[in-house]
Amino acid sequence: MSRDWEAELSSQLEELVMSEERSAPAPTVDAGSALRRGRRVRRRRAAATAGAAAVLLGSLTVGLLQGGGHAAPVQPAVPTGGPALTEPSPLAGHVRFGWLPDDVATVDTSWGRNSSDQQLATAASDRQWMLGSSDEDPRTDPPRPPGWQPEPGEAEITRTPAPAVNGREAFWVSVKGVTLLELRFRDQDGRWLSVSGMGSRALDKDVLSRIAAGVQVGRYVLPVPVSLDASTPLSSVIAADFRRTVRGAGGWQLSVQVSVRDNATVVISAESGSLPADPSPARRCASGEGMWWCAAPFGPDGPSPKVSEDDVKAWFDRLNPHGPDESTWRPVLVP
Repeated sequence: MSRDWEAELSSQLEELVMSEERSAPAPTVDAGSALRRGRRVRRRRAAATAGAAAVLLGSLTVGLLQGGGHAAPVQPAVPTGGPALTEPSPLAGHVRFGWLPDDVATVDTSWGRNSSDQQLATAASDRQWMLGSSDEDPRTDPPRPPGWQPEPGEAEITRTPAPAVNGREAFWVSVKGVTLLELRFRDQDGRWLSVSGMGSRALDKDVLSRIAAGVQVGRYVLPVPVSLDASTPLSSVIAADFRRTVRGAGGWQLSVQVSVRDNATVVISAESGSLPADPSPARRCASGEGMWWCAAPFGPDGPSPKVSEDDVKAWFDRLNPHGPDESTWRPVLVP
């Protein structure tokens, strides 16, 4: 896996931890601690902006399905029936982008425990769009306890009416001092959704309105090139991230973090292309058909001492590569 992408993924997981800690009930397994232990803590330059977006959008993970400068060519999703998800599933959601600007280069689809849908399209570090669900009604202030006063330095949020999106009410939401603009709008079932432009070149209201108008609502489970076998319980999966290029050779990168025990974590990595050199003797890898896949202990500074070679082998043996043909791809957890 390239170090640049690994750094960005670390940043995304950091934001996921912060978001989940704000809103999730106390879990029986400390997923946040496992994530903190299981990554190299390297912030990308956009982390502050992404953090502000997480505050606006609520408890969300990062990701999206493919898009282009017209109606986005949506990656095939596994039909699951029903209008909405009834339980968590890795890389599953109920919203995805339709239309996206021509210069979008990569798209990310991510999943984490106790998280709502969120999708991210990136054209450049100063030009990103985030789609997600919103738990906050923009027509009213969030509930405050009696005598509440803002903390020093607390973000100042402004909400103003916006043009209707597909005939339904909408609001602009912005944060003073942050290069972020959010358009919050309703879907056909009355749920509040949100599209945010992040970065100085992503704040065009006409573009945000067009993106919002093209959002697709349904029930989607994203297929990937490498799956875990059917014996894997959902409770073992901490987080998953799948990145694809929109144009060119169709490259992709997959990372899945799984819990071994307590806060010990194994990371499953896979990517199109040739297997990169890695000095870690603890990882297990294989390659073929223009792709590679690995399992390795995941720690902040190197292999975790809590994860044995047998642990790594056990998770590696669960991996099922499907090859480059997208018609053969399956969900992260094979049904």
